[in-house]
Amino acid sequence: MDINDISTCEKFVMKVIWDSTEDLALQDVMGRVNEENGKAWKPQTVSTFLARLVRKGFLSMYRKGRDCYYQPLVSKDDFWKATMKEDARIFAHGDMGELACCLCDELLSKDDIAKLKKKVNELN
Repeated sequence: MDINDISTCEKFVMKVIWDSTEDLALQDVMGRVNEENGKAWKPQTVSTFLARLVRKGFLSMYRKGRDCYYQPLVSKDDFWKATMKEDARIFAHGDMGELACCLCDELLSKDDIAKLKKKVNELN
């Protein structure tokens, strides 16, 4: 998996597939992506993104009757971890602690920080 080889539009498609409890066909993916992201993508557009994700190794595809169904080959957690490691490598010289501190300083709400404190305490 090369996390740098996935576009924002492909991430929208992956999120829909990751959030589903069942394998999805093209029409299901298209409906959910359009609804969740305010898009008006046509079947050919979504089909192109799905084909790219299969080619890049993020999804597998199988036929059932006339429809193609898609399932993730990469978990959302694995993708998130790889994304965070890459961001830390680029922006914080690989220092995950520095990346976390940057989030705390600039982006996290008090509720987010409380969740983070709880998680850190669980690790100790």
